[in-house]
Amino acid sequence: MNTPFNPNEPQLERFIDQALRDQPLRRAPADLESKVMAEIARRAAAPWWQGSFSGWPVAARLLFIVASAGLITLVLKASALIIDPIHPGARSAALLADVAWIPSLFMTIGQVLRDLSSFWVYVGAAILGALYLTLFGVSAAAYRTLYAAR
Repeated sequence: MNTPFNPNEPQLERFIDQALRDQPLRRAPADLESKVMAEIARRAAAPWWQGSFSGWPVAARLLFIVASAGLITLVLKASALIIDPIHPGARSAALLADVAWIPSLFMTIGQVLRDLSSFWVYVGAAILGALYLTLFGVSAAAYRTLYAAR
C-alpha cells in the first residue's frame, strides 16, 4: 500500500537536494556573457546624473531640492498673478482665512458617499482598472518602441 506524499519528509528533502547538487554546472552562452559585461561597463561609465537620485553627490541633491522648491514657489506665484493680476494672492489668502466652507465641504462629501449606490462604485472601479490596464499597455508599447528595437 502506498503512503501519502509528505512534503515535509526529511529523506525526500535530502534526496531532492542531492539530485540538484549532482547536476552539472552550466556556463552562460558567450554572446550573453559579453552582452552582460558590456552593459555593466556602460553603466559604470555613465555620468552620475544618469544614475539614481540616491547616488548623486549630496551637494547636487541639495541643490536640486532647493531649485525644485524655488520652481514650485515661482509657479504658485505665477498662478496667483493669473487668477488676480491686480491683487495677487489676495483671493487665495481670503479663501484660506475664511474656514467656514470646510465643514460644509465635508458634509457634502459625506452626503454624496451615503447616497452613492454600489453600482457606481463598481463602475468607478472598472473604469480605474481599465485606465490602469491602458497605462500598462501604453507603457509596454513605448518600451518596445524605444528600447526593444535596438
